[in-house]
Amino acid sequence: MALFRRRPTLPSTGNDFDDALLAELSKRSDLAHPRHWLHYVYAADESGARTVADASRDAGWHVQDVDTAADGNGWVIVAERDEAVVSPDAVREARAFFESLAASVTDGEYDGWEASA
Repeated sequence: MALFRRRPTLPSTGNDFDDALLAELSKRSDLAHPRHWLHYVYAADESGARTVADASRDAGWHVQDVDTAADGNGWVIVAERDEAVVSPDAVREARAFFESLAASVTDGEYDGWEASA
């Protein structure tokens, strides 16, 4: 009987940042447990921000905020889900979704995600 068990290696999401964040989350809690999950997207103007917000809502995300960015350059959209299971597949799908939204508006940028432990 081993005194120390290695945690199984998580499947890659295809993104080093996402893989590192998932690994850190998995150290703190079971990834199968639902948690609060936030994503950040930036747009150059209010019109683009509203487009991203509407598409996020249509896909089942709650839009927490659409406002001017803190640095005054553009607009930020904060989309969230409660009770989300943050798995490698879910992270891969969310990144693809939010990156495509960001690419659809002027100077759009997906700035990543965070989740409660």
